[in-house]
Amino acid sequence: MSARILAVELRRSNGPLAGALVALAGFSGLYLLAATGQTALWDGQWAMLAGYQRIMLVVLWPLAVGAGGWHAGRDRAARTEELIGTTPRPRWRRVLPGSLVVAACLVAGYAAILAAGAGRVAARTSYVHAGWVPVALVGALSLAAAGLLGAGVARLVPSRYTPAALLLAGFAAVVLPPEALGWSGHGAALLLLPEFLDDMDEFTAVAGRVSAGQAVWFGALAVSGLALATVARRRWAWVAAVPAVAGLVVALAVLRPVAGSPLVPDARAGAEVCTHDGGPDVCVTRAHGKGLPALVEPARRALRSLSVLPDAPTSVHEVVRPGTQPAAQAWLSVGNFDPAQDTDEITARILAGAGTQFCPGSEHYRERAIVAAWLLRRYPAPGFEVPPGHEAAARDLAWRTLRALPADEQLQRIAAVRRAGLVCGDLTAALGGR
Repeated sequence: MSARILAVELRRSNGPLAGALVALAGFSGLYLLAATGQTALWDGQWAMLAGYQRIMLVVLWPLAVGAGGWHAGRDRAARTEELIGTTPRPRWRRVLPGSLVVAACLVAGYAAILAAGAGRVAARTSYVHAGWVPVALVGALSLAAAGLLGAGVARLVPSRYTPAALLLAGFAAVVLPPEALGWSGHGAALLLLPEFLDDMDEFTAVAGRVSAGQAVWFGALAVSGLALATVARRRWAWVAAVPAVAGLVVALAVLRPVAGSPLVPDARAGAEVCTHDGGPDVCVTRAHGKGLPALVEPARRALRSLSVLPDAPTSVHEVVRPGTQPAAQAWLSVGNFDPAQDTDEITARILAGAGTQFCPGSEHYRERAIVAAWLLRRYPAPGFEVPPGHEAAARDLAWRTLRALPADEQLQRIAAVRRAGLVCGDLTAALGGR
């Protein structure tokens, strides 16, 4: 197969248009979130971008199947099918170049989506790793398989309605299994879908076994689609299913041990990166290492405010998950730190609960906010404002009650809140009210 033949197919096929449609749909999926301030769903880390692309396959995969069917009906639409069929060249030599070009264009469109999001990700994180690459490659492979499968089915069932039917069938294939089994459920069968059903964050990664099993499945599906498109006689079409069946068996064997969830913790992303300038330690996760300079000044200001407490903490640490908190540390939960925040708000977030963790199932928002305001000598604390209503009135009453106490008693209660917060205790009782 010469480069000239591929170039001709590139010019006369609908491959470039199919790739452009995939890219446009992906761009819309990425940047329409910017209008609502939700780009944090994908721009925090490379693995999140690759994972969000896989989520978008719920739309892109059916488009690819339909595009493959559209391409396969090209000769029929131009009324040249019988004429081309009289040429002495084998069917596979006539069909293969165009099918490969369409698959390559679909992959190029998928790569363009990745390139469109890469700039924002590179600007937000300095944590670079290769774990996201297999996730992106499997997504591209699934699109190529979809295009080849669509082309194969359309050649087996030649009709002007086949591309539309393939588009609808593609949507059914990616939507109905999760609807039937539950979008929040897991299983080896659901891992055969091209799209992800789980939201990723900066501290999770896709298990390598999952990517391996999916690569086997989509690779086998691509081979079957290509075989279906190039088979000379319809009565031999069943042979094309052999690679898909074999790939399905192997993929299920690989995926079954990880059917509980495709995601695993990324320990390297959660590892600490700390200051080494002689001052109090300020540490962030590796995934947020680029934001460390923005955290240093407000974190040390928080430590100065906390220094009035007995056994005051001497360092600030960004933490991913609640756990056993050392008394010498002030903790900042990952969800409460954004380098773009006002520095006063970052300080207040650290001082919430007197520098203690936010515990699972906790409803001590009021107490944490009051303690932050007391330590800052500013009520309400920045970032803890609430609209007028019952909660605001209750918080105002609790604040006035605390401030009416003698200064020593106020300090004792704030210290009691810190002791309770370190062990996920009752902050309401520690502050002295219900």
